[in-house]
Amino acid sequence: IESLATEDGEEHDNDAVMITCDKKNRPIAHNFPLGANNNKNNGEFVPLGHLSKVLPKDILWKERDIQKAITFTDESNLKWYSRAIRLKDEERTIANLLASYDGPPGSVSIPEAHRPGPISQVGGLCEAIDPRGHRKQDCFKNYYFRWRNAEPFSGMHFFDWLDYGHGLNLMERNVTEEMIIFASSDLNCKRVDFDRRKVHYYNDEERAAHEVVLTLSEDGKEIVGHYKQSKKKVPRSHADHPHLYMWDLAGRLYVVDTYYWDSQTYGQIKHTSVLAGKPALAAGKIYFGKHGKLEGVNYASGHYRPTIAAPTFMHRWMEMNGLNVTALDWNGRTSWTIENCDEYDWTSVA
Repeated sequence: IESLATEDGEEHDNDAVMITCDKKNRPIAHNFPLGANNNKNNGEFVPLGHLSKVLPKDILWKERDIQKAITFTDESNLKWYSRAIRLKDEERTIANLLASYDGPPGSVSIPEAHRPGPISQVGGLCEAIDPRGHRKQDCFKNYYFRWRNAEPFSGMHFFDWLDYGHGLNLMERNVTEEMIIFASSDLNCKRVDFDRRKVHYYNDEERAAHEVVLTLSEDGKEIVGHYKQSKKKVPRSHADHPHLYMWDLAGRLYVVDTYYWDSQTYGQIKHTSVLAGKPALAAGKIYFGKHGKLEGVNYASGHYRPTIAAPTFMHRWMEMNGLNVTALDWNGRTSWTIENCDEYDWTSVA
């Protein structure tokens, strides 16, 4: 709702008019109909300025907001307007969002994994909150850097700039001009590729269906996993293709067999898929043999990057639950680099 208010807060006298258009043909709402809930307004209207004390501050616009408003148009020619923002305000919002995805000491999280700066952290965050369906994190930093450092600043929210502003075809336009910091990865971030590579995020039902309970075998020598809902044993991992797992802050273990997943149709399954990018105790890959036997676990996740704390917690958790911690192969690390993701030879475990 836009309120045609002057700098001193006085409303224009349009008692009988609900919406008019300004000189740029933008719709301006002046008054709000009474009795909207029971369809009996009797032609009465209340000036929007009178609602300023009961509405959020960012709802009613002042004259200066209207003059600086940014116009957007989508592929269907639908037009809308957005109040111009300041970079420091948007960065404050992003910082608050990052904080909401952080976890307690010892946990793994997107912000902790990608410190020290917001540009390195922003990829995973943008994937999680992406309004266009969780596009994969890899290219967001390329776009974010350009949005943040543009001179002059666009005045647009990042996702508005990305999908409806200058960022829409940025990589196609600037193959030679702006490929400085991210030169190699820019080539893989053109719009057709960027919009196509999406990550599937689980809803509550999908997540619950993948919760796994670990128990001892009858002879007490092996650890066996079965799905909590279906009671079925976790299927055997395929050759050198282990399952993906997340261990959440409540100690629930989720195991996903991605071998037969149709990523072209439904989007990729990544560690962020399971908990929607939220923090956890551990993330990585897990290998199951015949009859649900747990044979190996590692802590390789490009999104979460667990350190030695993760296997330490899990080892202790299994001991406390009476499981035989010598029944499986452990593969932890004291530090993390991107090369650690797929270096493990799972055929040696099977």
